[in-house]
Amino acid sequence: MKRIVAFVAPLVLVPCLYAVNPALPSIPTNVFNVVKFGAAGDGATDNSAQIQNAIGAAGAAGGGMVEFPAGTYLSGPVTLQSRINLRLDEGAVLRMLPFGRYPGGTTNAPTFIGGTQLQDVEISGRGTIDGQGAAWWGVFKTNSQLARPMMLNFISVNRLFIHDVTYMNPPGHHCGVRKASGNVTISNLTVNTDPESPNTDGLNLCGTNLLVRDCHISDGDDNIALGATGMLADALITNCVFGFGHGVSIGSGVQHGVYNLTVANCSFNGTTFGLRLKADTESGGFARNLFYHDITMTNVHMPVLIYSYYRTAGGAGKISKFTPEQAAALPEEAVTNTTPAWRDITFSNITANATVAGGAIWGKPNMMVSNVNFVRVNISAPGPFNIYNARGIRFEDCTMRLKDGDKFTTYNAEVVVTNRPEAN
Repeated sequence: MKRIVAFVAPLVLVPCLYAVNPALPSIPTNVFNVVKFGAAGDGATDNSAQIQNAIGAAGAAGGGMVEFPAGTYLSGPVTLQSRINLRLDEGAVLRMLPFGRYPGGTTNAPTFIGGTQLQDVEISGRGTIDGQGAAWWGVFKTNSQLARPMMLNFISVNRLFIHDVTYMNPPGHHCGVRKASGNVTISNLTVNTDPESPNTDGLNLCGTNLLVRDCHISDGDDNIALGATGMLADALITNCVFGFGHGVSIGSGVQHGVYNLTVANCSFNGTTFGLRLKADTESGGFARNLFYHDITMTNVHMPVLIYSYYRTAGGAGKISKFTPEQAAALPEEAVTNTTPAWRDITFSNITANATVAGGAIWGKPNMMVSNVNFVRVNISAPGPFNIYNARGIRFEDCTMRLKDGDKFTTYNAEVVVTNRPEAN
């Protein structure tokens, strides 16, 4: 079945914003300067024990600031404790031991900075955390079994505040906040890593009551990945600038669900995707109540992508070339608790200049993408906008300058297009 229905009367679409107000950590003002624990900021000394000793002393005192003054501090993995502020002063660089010296070798390298079941944690200051990842990336390109450490990873943390620091060049992901985390605030963060670096997600987030604001993220994979290892609910991403990377993604592995997400007042420049929702039958889940508004995109491959065929379809070029006949030929599968379900999504006030295609919406035949609203969305692209296995897809007051004119390619799709007279 191939169907497009066009109406003249405008739709009544009510925007929905999800406000978040995460609690900030409560941390004592005691200061534990790592230099006083024997750390040397000379760029050569392994300071792993000295830094861990400073963290331990702060923890034993009930918490406090573990301070790095200006200098370059080499270290292996360290574990944070509750009620700790890891502060990098301006001019301070906390640098991972290089490949070959980092503990765990190529099979069991642990996270650089991490912790589990923590409360009241802060990473602050205007310094830099450097993963020295280039050597890891080179080996990974010839050995995909290489176990690369993440730079920061927190599991089930409550009241986490990361702000003002710069992350760069991790062997793997930059920063993960995973599983049952809550009250997370990330602000004024800079992520600046080679776009050719493999799988270097900027932020990988799960939990409830999360705020990401005023960040600049450029990397080699998802700028922000959402919901991959646990539920994500009540989250706001706002006033962020995204450079190289794969966009803001709800990733495969969303079995626990993604709910009540707002992405607002953000810009994308040079990302492969802008707003991407991706999954497969074995790695999907439920995502609903998602609102994206006031967004600009320049030189992105594909601005909007919602699809349940992540491994089948691949990148933007391949997705845009999938024909209705190819979509129809894919086998129908039984619905399970991992069948991707995308619904109740609004894109509003978005302007995008794309280099490959306008977008794609592609659900499973037995679990169609449903109730997706585009309001005042303007996209220019040299390729089509494909809509397969979808219903309740609505475009109101939108301008689509696509290949061969205003071209939607559809299969098993229910699409409504409306424009107010003053918008023509």
